[in-house]
Amino acid sequence: MSGKNISTDASDETFVGTAATAARITQLRARPGAVARSEKIRAEMAEADHAYADGLAAIRKAADLTQRALAAEMGVAQSEISRIEGRHDMLLSTLVSYLTAAGEHPRVVVTVNGRDVELDLTAAFAH
Repeated sequence: MSGKNISTDASDETFVGTAATAARITQLRARPGAVARSEKIRAEMAEADHAYADGLAAIRKAADLTQRALAAEMGVAQSEISRIEGRHDMLLSTLVSYLTAAGEHPRVVVTVNGRDVELDLTAAFAH
């Protein structure tokens, strides 16, 4: 069955892939502590995702805006604001539009060789 996709249950998950990959996953999961480490990493990732989404919503709320009001400012539907706030990843231009519509001045600070370099995102994405 090598090279063909198979579906197997691995604990509480369903894996779809080759038999060789399924065997390798089973082998890795059998290592002492592997499942616990994997679950810990997943929990940390979920927590980071929630903090990120909560951060955007907190910025919107601090600007005293509802999702509907922010959507009107951005020229999108309210459902798009909900999607943006729930995303794990987004384009930088989307983030800049969101923050600018909330009345914020987005910038990125990057430390290069011990020196902070600030990038003004509002100017970078001005149309």
